[in-house]
Amino acid sequence: MSSIAKIQDFAQECADNIAKIAGLDVSIIDENNIRISGTGFHRQLIGKRVPSGSFFETILKTGKPGMIFDRRENGDKCSNCIFNEQCTELATIGFPIYKNGRAIGVIGFIGFTPTQRKMIVEHSSSLSNFLQNISSLLENKLMLQEINEPEDCLVHEAENYKKPYTFDSIIGTNEKLLAIIKKAKKIADSPSTVLIRGENGTGKEMLAQAIHYNSKRAKHPFISVNCGAIPEQLIESELFGYEGGAFTGANRNGKPGKFELAGSGTIFLDEIGDLPLSVQPKLLRVLQEKCFEKVGGNQLLPVHARVMAATNKNLEKMVKEGRFREDLYYRINVLPFTMIPLRERLNDIPMLLSHFINKYSILLNRQVPEINVWLEQWLMNYDWPGNIRQLENVVEYMINMNESGLLDFDDLPDDMQLEAEKYCNRERGTTSLTELLSQYERNILVKFVPKNAASIEKAEAAKKLNISLATLYRKLEKYELQ
Repeated sequence: MSSIAKIQDFAQECADNIAKIAGLDVSIIDENNIRISGTGFHRQLIGKRVPSGSFFETILKTGKPGMIFDRRENGDKCSNCIFNEQCTELATIGFPIYKNGRAIGVIGFIGFTPTQRKMIVEHSSSLSNFLQNISSLLENKLMLQEINEPEDCLVHEAENYKKPYTFDSIIGTNEKLLAIIKKAKKIADSPSTVLIRGENGTGKEMLAQAIHYNSKRAKHPFISVNCGAIPEQLIESELFGYEGGAFTGANRNGKPGKFELAGSGTIFLDEIGDLPLSVQPKLLRVLQEKCFEKVGGNQLLPVHARVMAATNKNLEKMVKEGRFREDLYYRINVLPFTMIPLRERLNDIPMLLSHFINKYSILLNRQVPEINVWLEQWLMNYDWPGNIRQLENVVEYMINMNESGLLDFDDLPDDMQLEAEKYCNRERGTTSLTELLSQYERNILVKFVPKNAASIEKAEAAKKLNISLATLYRKLEKYELQ
């Protein structure tokens, strides 16, 4: 059985729910070109091979997403399909399903009617992003399935499983965030060491994965190591491996370390500020000489992996206090990045809320709820000490708790409700409906029109909002968003 077919029931459940929400038919194929899930017309084709030369087969082979808006205009994408002349599909969007950077299936939207085709054409970007999120959910489900299987199924592969993020996965229009992404794209293919700094929950590992999966190393492993979660006496053997019989209790056949498993991929050293001083000289040697020895070994092994590191600590202060080697600090701080806390990009919260609400509604098999405008306003003004990770956890909690189809203050976690109630009572007593609607309209404009947006971006935003460009400019001026 192919890997994605192991979660066929879950995939079909996802397809059914997505079809209801989007109003489009959904189809999923596995790495053997077998349709494992489908809705509408494609439901009767489950278990059968997709036509040779089909659009989905091309996406599977190339590992790249694709779109067809008109078979007459994009006929080159369908010309090799044996059913090209009989096909009744008017528009299609397909996205690969990955596993460790390799395409193992495809999920897509199909439009058979003019109305469905219009929806795909007008919302192609958001639908493609939506499929990317569903692709990641399917990967995550597959990982959990394989971890729980009784047979041995390459445990280290599941242990180091990472979602193939792209830079498009990093949601937001904040200027500083966009500058970080722009710089990261420039150095994606560089072999130089990267140091990503920032508070917990700001997306340091997401940025590291985006750099890896958008580089020439994407087909090789992304190995993540939390330096603060491994006991000091074990971390050296975890990083560099050990020879058989190197110490009491060691596997007689030895064990490969993370650097060896990373191969020509990327090794991500998270919480590097917690790396014990006793191990720091050996890591320094790896960075300087591109080689290492296993514990108990005497053979030099080459390092081909790119090193990325992350920390939320003040490394400069640690260097002065003698808790972090100065020479190692300069070796890892070649290409520095600093992720922005959520409190400095509050205008991105509506976009993040929409993303997480859709994600967990589908994951938890719930109807996608609306959100109380008061609650959204309060969430935009909350301090978010846990940053994006905390926001995501709060949304997941609320989706679990909600019963009404409208996310409200009652759905918040208990530790946030008291502060929220004070805000709610204060604002409801002083704000008119007109003011409330104005606040909501302003938030929507912030979401769709980035600061310093070009004219073409404003024209696209006006089209998405179904208003004239003149109306958009008038509202931007009204809310001082020009």
